[in-house]
Amino acid sequence: MTLELLAAVAVCFAFISSVVLVAIGGWYSSYQGIERPSTAERKTARVLMPVHERGFTMPELMVSVGIAAILTAIATPPLMSVIAAQRVKTATFDLYSAVSYARSEAIKRDAVVTIVPRNGAFTNGYDLVVGVTVLKNQGVSPGISISAPPNLILAFDGSGRLTTPARYQLELTSAQVSTTPKRCLVISVAGRPSIQVDNNHDGNCMNG
Repeated sequence: MTLELLAAVAVCFAFISSVVLVAIGGWYSSYQGIERPSTAERKTARVLMPVHERGFTMPELMVSVGIAAILTAIATPPLMSVIAAQRVKTATFDLYSAVSYARSEAIKRDAVVTIVPRNGAFTNGYDLVVGVTVLKNQGVSPGISISAPPNLILAFDGSGRLTTPARYQLELTSAQVSTTPKRCLVISVAGRPSIQVDNNHDGNCMNG
């Protein structure tokens, strides 16, 4: 179930609850008008009824359900945004860890270590490979889209530097909540990774 679907379910729940409350309220008002006991009878019933047998009245239940529905509708969108932001952050840290590990292994083995995206896309997961040996793998991160430079291999040589002459930048965004700030993993030519955040939502992680 996606975040948008959860939000839609919460809104529908609030709407249906409101309709049900109105219907119950109308029925209860009609019922009270037909069989409403006198003031003396109500007082007598309250005195005679044991305290432990007294429950909630229909209006109290209606108000409680109504408040719960309203709070659910209000809280759902912010909660979905928090979840989406945390997913992007976690996926970025996983990628940072993988890049750091690949660079460390390249230096230790004095060999080229490549981070290979599955089916040509990091969104599908990726594997750390040296020769024909897989050192580590990472599966799909739910709700995350990862874009990479086209036709450019992410690999480290025996000195820990990128095998390409330019920096390598991976961009991670939420595939479910578009307002989630984009995060970028920027790898310098020297092979050192850093995380940048597009807090001003202009599409560029480098200027904050």
